[in-house]
Amino acid sequence: MVKEDRETLIEYARLHSDLRPGFKELLDYCNQRNIDFAIISNGLDFYIESILNGVGLGNLRKIAGKTEFGSDGITVKYFGPTGIEMISGFKEAYTKLFIQQGFRVIYIGDGISDIPSAKLCYRVFARDDLLAHCSEAKLECLPFNDLHDVIKGLAGITA
Repeated sequence: MVKEDRETLIEYARLHSDLRPGFKELLDYCNQRNIDFAIISNGLDFYIESILNGVGLGNLRKIAGKTEFGSDGITVKYFGPTGIEMISGFKEAYTKLFIQQGFRVIYIGDGISDIPSAKLCYRVFARDDLLAHCSEAKLECLPFNDLHDVIKGLAGITA
């Protein structure tokens, strides 16, 4: 339904998006401890890449919806780890892959789309809708307001 061109939407994202407080510090914390970090997002690749490139973090591993711009607007497709297009379960598929690869996945999320993945993970940091779901489902999680809280929580886990 969106008919704007890529450049217009990138500019909009740059003007209206901020990294969550503590993001760079969390990356530093993970890098210093050899903790792999990945962004798996239901967001769109072009604006995530633009925002991260704008703050010098373009090399982060990021997996998001693949966007194609055409005369009729934007088309977004989500591809799973095998390269097959997915209608649902995008984040969960990658979470399962990381677990199968032997990672103890620590998940940070805030939305309803994070629930299936959160149920699979070693530890979960949650806020907003994900926190509410974890509370209702009695799923263990650590609440956070910003990513400084996650760093404090990680220090307790990895100590």
